[in-house]
Amino acid sequence: MADPAQIIEKVRAYGANVMLDGQKLIIINREKLPAGAMEFIKKNAKQIGVFLDNEGNIEERAAIIEFDGGLTRQTAEYLTHLLHASTPADANAADWSWFVSKAANIIERVALRGAA
Repeated sequence: MADPAQIIEKVRAYGANVMLDGQKLIIINREKLPAGAMEFIKKNAKQIGVFLDNEGNIEERAAIIEFDGGLTRQTAEYLTHLLHASTPADANAADWSWFVSKAANIIERVALRGAA
């Protein structure tokens, strides 16, 4: 199975883009893509759609954390990606959960100190 993040990265490198309109994928500047790219995108459309939907949720969550938590955008995006990350294959799920919780607490304390 192809990695949707890599597919989107390659599409964007050609000067095109893939976006969601409801449940439908839209290809912008499709003429810039090489031969066979459209078929490959269609073949992986479901995974790309799920990825883009999740990416939108992450962006929204980062904006909320930035605004409500008083964090910089960069820190809010980092924290959001961390919170949404899957447990690494070589990590214990309980250890990963503990790590993510501790990281979020540290970032929150730093933000509160900066606001004071």
